[in-house]
Order: sequence, then C-alpha cells, then structure tokens
Amino acid sequence: MEVLKSYFRKPILVLLFLGFSAGLPLALILSTLKAFLVDRNVDLAVIGFFALISLPYSIKFLWAPLIDSIKIPYLTNLLGRRRSWIILTQILLLFLIALLGVFSNSDDLSYIIFIALAIAFTSASQDIVIDAYRIEYIKPENQAIAASMYIYGYRVGMLISGALALFLSDQMSWNLVYYFVALTMFIGIFATLIGDEEKVKKIKDKSFNFISWFKNSVIDPFADFITRPKWYIILLFILSFKLTDAFAGNLFLPFLLEIDFTKTQIAGIVKTFGLFATLLGALIGGILVKKIGLIKALWTAITLQMLSNFGFYYLSLIGNDVTSLYGVIFIENLSGGIGDVVFVAYLSSLCNIRFSATQYALLVSIASIARSFLSSPAGIFAAKFGWSNFFLLSIIFGIPALLFLFILRKNQKGN
Repeated sequence: MEVLKSYFRKPILVLLFLGFSAGLPLALILSTLKAFLVDRNVDLAVIGFFALISLPYSIKFLWAPLIDSIKIPYLTNLLGRRRSWIILTQILLLFLIALLGVFSNSDDLSYIIFIALAIAFTSASQDIVIDAYRIEYIKPENQAIAASMYIYGYRVGMLISGALALFLSDQMSWNLVYYFVALTMFIGIFATLIGDEEKVKKIKDKSFNFISWFKNSVIDPFADFITRPKWYIILLFILSFKLTDAFAGNLFLPFLLEIDFTKTQIAGIVKTFGLFATLLGALIGGILVKKIGLIKALWTAITLQMLSNFGFYYLSLIGNDVTSLYGVIFIENLSGGIGDVVFVAYLSSLCNIRFSATQYALLVSIASIARSFLSSPAGIFAAKFGWSNFFLLSIIFGIPALLFLFILRKNQKGN
C-alpha cells in the first residue's frame, strides 16, 4: 500500500504530466503527419523520407551540453535551471504545432518539412531537460516510480496526438486538429509551473571562456562516465538490453499481416489493447524495482523480454487465431512495459547529477542503436530462416544482455 501511495505524491504527478508533454509531439510528427500527407495526396516515396524528421531524437546528445550549462536570462532566476528550459521548449512546441495548422493548407510542402523538423528538434530538447529534471528532482529510491508515471503520461500524450488526432481529422479540418493538439500543451506547461526546483543564484556578468565551457560541459561529463568500473561493459549492456525486443518487434506487424490478421484487428488488439498492457507493465515495473531492487529487477526484465518472444513463435506455428493474439500481445506488452521502466531507472542511476542532461542523452542515444541499426537486418534473417526460426533466434539475442549484466553484477560484488 505504501508503494502505491508513492504514485500520488506531487513530484511523481508532475512527472506524469511532463511525460504527457514529452510524448505529444512524437506521434504528431510521425504517424499523424504521414496521415496528413496521404490526405494531401503526397507521393508515397516522398512520405517515406519523412522518417528522417525523427533524426533529432537520435542525436540529441550533441546539443545536450548546451542545455546542461546555459542559463536563460530572467527565466532561470524565476523558475530554476531545468524548469526554465522546460517551459521554453513547451511554449515553442505550442507555437510550432499551431503553425502546422496555419500552413496545413499551403501548397508548398517545404513549410511543413521545416516546421516538422523544428518540432522534432524542440521536442528532443524538451526530452533532454525533462530527463535531467527527473534525475535531479526525484530521490534515487523513487526513480522507478517516477519513470513508470512518466511513461504513463508519455503514452497518453502519444495517444492524443496519434489515435485521437486521426479520429478528429475525419470530423474536422486538419488545421483545427493541429490547433487542438497545440492547446493540449498547456497541460505540460501547468505541470512545469507547479513543479518545484531550487532557485539558482542570479546570473553574474562575466566573460565567456569557450575552452573552459567546453571542458566543463562536454569533456567532463564523458570523462566522469568512463571513471566507472567496467564502463565499456555498461555501454554494451545498454546496447543489448532491448535487442531481443527490437529484433522481433521490427517485423511483427508484417508477420501479422502475412498470416492474415486484418489492419482493423491489429489496430484494436496490438495498438489499443496493447497500450493498456504496456501501462500495466509500467506500473508493475515501478513496484518491482521498489520491492526487489534495481539489479534483480534488471534480471527479471531481461528474462521476461526473452520469454515473451515465445508468444511470437507460438503464433508462427498456429497461424491466425484472434484469442491467441490477445494473449501474446498482453504478455509481450506487459513485459515491455516492465522493461521500459526498469531500464529508465537503471540509466538514471548511472548519471552524475552534475552532468545529468548530457550523460542521460548519450545513454539513451546508445540504447536507440539496437532499435535503429542492430535490428535492421531482421528481414534478411526472416526471409532466410522462416518466421518460426526467426522468432526463436530473437530469443537468443537476449543472451548478451544477461552475460553483460552478470559481469557487471560480479564486478559490483567485487567492489
């Protein structure tokens, strides 16, 4: 009961709504924007290249040192170092999303491309500073609880700018849809304003020294990280943690379509029912870390992620069966939700509060390599070995994470 009470404390609830603010732009510039372009009769080849708009999310560590070190005149003194950056990015996002509505009827696609890229860059910047705020503002023992609530808000934000926006686009014009989504940014702005943060001392005028700044804001965060024992094993563990999920998940939807599940069934079961399973997993993940500790929770999460892929293997044997798909999606998304929360808590534990924005952004970027690059050859394996063997192979891809965790745990005991 005490653990459940932790979810309703003010700092945790603030993270819930900041998660909403972080998740809102993502679906908007990915799936929803593509639907808008289809309605505008844009060529599919052109639409495919719009995937590059999400690039700022993968390289955000490049400008994280700036956000970690630069103070915003007046706002930093008023709200604090992190909240000043959060409110600035939120106001910019509100303006940029509304701008999409303004130019939604324009014949010049370059306006849409430029605004969407600006949204991606600003949204990635917001992610950097919210992650830093969470690491600094929430006590270490409550990081998993905060992560689970953040993920709740993130998923709801994506639901609003994704599924709800698509539904509304059938009822009203696209410019009104974008105006509506822009207005929902006030939820995150309100959360930022009611949040707490220690005020910083007033900015003193002094000459800027680039060499000193570069050392303190760029070199020191990376130098600090590599002082950790087995830091290279830590990076390999981060790289491999979600590999088993990413490898199988990369082709799961094509697999379902190939065994004759309809798009309506996929939308209802995988996207909607699966969301609730993910949220339940996020809740369990936070409780798990609180109850058994981070290391044991990591062992549990990796094992569940591996075992859940047996559900895909089972489907590949029996073929189209709606009841089985419900069961497979529940197990897969439940384990994925647990894994997400435990992983976020682990990444947060690795960050030095002095460099939280830079270090966390770097670690997240490394983790995304599994999803973006290491899982890219999945289609080759599926074509060569068939679906059943492909999903069995995806289970094996979880073993490196277990081995790296064993080495880290052994090293931890030795210290």
